[in-house]
Amino acid sequence: MLVMVFTVSLTVPYLGSERFGVWMTIASFVGMLTFLDLGVGNALTNKVAQVAAGKDSAALKTTISGGLGFLLLLGCVVSLLLYGLVNVLPWHHLIKLKDVTLHGELLFSMGVFAVLFGLNLFTSGIQRIFAGLQRSFEAHLISVLGSLFSLLALWIFTRQEAGIPYLLAATLGIQSLANLNLLLILIRRNLFSFRCLIFNTRLESRSLLHVGGLFFILQIGTMVGWGADSLIISSTLGAAQVAVFSIVQRLFQLATQPMNILNAPLWAAYADAHSRGDKEFIKRTLKKSLIGTGGFCLLISAILLMVGDFLVEIWTGNEIRIPVNILFAYASWATFMAIGNALAMFLNGCSIVKQQVPTVMIFLVISIPTKLFLINFYGLEAMLIGQALIYLIITSVSYGIIFRKKLSEICV
Repeated sequence: MLVMVFTVSLTVPYLGSERFGVWMTIASFVGMLTFLDLGVGNALTNKVAQVAAGKDSAALKTTISGGLGFLLLLGCVVSLLLYGLVNVLPWHHLIKLKDVTLHGELLFSMGVFAVLFGLNLFTSGIQRIFAGLQRSFEAHLISVLGSLFSLLALWIFTRQEAGIPYLLAATLGIQSLANLNLLLILIRRNLFSFRCLIFNTRLESRSLLHVGGLFFILQIGTMVGWGADSLIISSTLGAAQVAVFSIVQRLFQLATQPMNILNAPLWAAYADAHSRGDKEFIKRTLKKSLIGTGGFCLLISAILLMVGDFLVEIWTGNEIRIPVNILFAYASWATFMAIGNALAMFLNGCSIVKQQVPTVMIFLVISIPTKLFLINFYGLEAMLIGQALIYLIITSVSYGIIFRKKLSEICV
């Protein structure tokens, strides 16, 4: 949370709204491109949870070693592919810039991002394993360590008014490298070994790709439906408006991020309970999770609506101003997203994945053209409100009516 705050207050004054918007657009690619792990990261969480419940340490070691071996190979391939695309894609169309001198920095920043993203695919997989082991608290402690070093690096780089590549290294780079400490923990506990790594990778890759196939489709849907918002704004309204969107997005993380952190470990807890047939735990936990998430987000969002413009004014040093209607629009969207994330932990943990695919696809088919229409004719706030209403209606109909029987079988 502190990194989120200081990435704005330390950088906006010297970057300006357009360069800051470029940085935030590139940073948003982390969420957009998570599907490039082919769904293996999510599949690994479920498989590790299921194997761990069986108390077979040898099988658990094979699963972890093979899964991480596959993600290491995949991360290297993805970095090479992304780096090759840097000089091919028409960035001047994807990210509209008033200052043409920024194109050089944009291209170099994308090259740095390509390398760091491949590393992030691998280290994020390590975090997934700790989630499957129901030891997310250890992964969070390491993340705290990485965040502290990120804060230090940000402070040093911003005092020198460093460019976007350095800021990417200070945030995505350092936090990815910090997660390598989790790998050392796995080695010390004899849950990962470089011995027979190639064999274990070949052994596990087929099953992980099979299980991860549906997650892969969901991740693509998430990338298009959620992660592409910054790119849509940048290509229609310009990079400066991405700065406005990113500030509001980070402001409302004060409401959503705490609940996302609390709900994330429930994925593996649901998977463990589902494998044991503990329906009472699933029902009780899901109810508390949905009510608690919704209540907390509504409360914090209401507070942010009252003081948000004042906070942003102090936060950015009057560099960026946020209209109240955009604050209200994003408050609605943020609340629905947080509740949806809590529901997704239940669906993923209980392997209710097939039902999510048509739900996401329908959301994409309706929301993408609607967002493009609304942002072009009515502005950013109309896009956010439209997206929130579409998400609410489709999710309610899908899981409250169409797939209600399937969900009831899990809980009752």
